[in-house]
Amino acid sequence: MRTKLAQKDFPDDEIEACLQFCSEKGYINDERFALLVVKSQVSKGHGVNRIQQVLTQKGITKLICQQVLFDTEYDWFALAKAKAFKKYNGRPVADYKEKAKRIRYLLGQGFRYDEAQYALDENT
Repeated sequence: MRTKLAQKDFPDDEIEACLQFCSEKGYINDERFALLVVKSQVSKGHGVNRIQQVLTQKGITKLICQQVLFDTEYDWFALAKAKAFKKYNGRPVADYKEKAKRIRYLLGQGFRYDEAQYALDENT
């Protein structure tokens, strides 16, 4: 919000006063905003790394980001498996090259390597 007001050439003291007023009234809450962003990104099928990146781009501090992600109760392994199943329609991995391609895709979606491995494991 500070950035938006500064772009519109509001004086710094007015920006600070506005932010102080809004935070006292509860209109600005970074934790609530971060939680909404996490829910939105999970519904898109993104993993922890991608969500952290989005939160950082939106100006959320690392502390709040880590706290919100720690407090959520998502099964990241199951989400990675669901993302892989949706993308590849449950087709088995043909060879090593195909497996590497699928792992790269899941890593690009923000999942960790162990989550991507789990998602592609046919025994789980």
